[in-house]
Amino acid sequence: MTDQDSKRSLGEKSDDLAKRLHQARQVELGTKRSEPKLRNEVSGLGQAFRIGAELISGLVVGVLLGWWLDHVLDTKPWMMIICIFLGGAAGMLNVYRTAMRMVDDLNKDLDESGASDATNGNETDPSDQSGPKK
Repeated sequence: MTDQDSKRSLGEKSDDLAKRLHQARQVELGTKRSEPKLRNEVSGLGQAFRIGAELISGLVVGVLLGWWLDHVLDTKPWMMIICIFLGGAAGMLNVYRTAMRMVDDLNKDLDESGASDATNGNETDPSDQSGPKK
């Protein structure tokens, strides 16, 4: 009997731990939800790869377009040089747009979860409209 009581007690403890973990996860996320938002729960490594791919793809397209134009127009190496700079600029613009989209998604999630302005690093009082104090 003692062995069955300890097993049942262990099972009850396990269930209690699972319930507490579930509640803690809901509090940490700020909202109670049944399904994860895969769009917004991207790992940092995934975001870094995406930003890197945006930059490199712009450069690769610039190099390929410049090489092709040099071959067709017989202007070696001028079109490749021009297109490398244009591809780099396009890649940086894509990186900027992607980063701003990620920031907007993060701010949207924080607003939906009811997070205060202090969690965003903004510790000013929103009712204070007098501007910065000197």
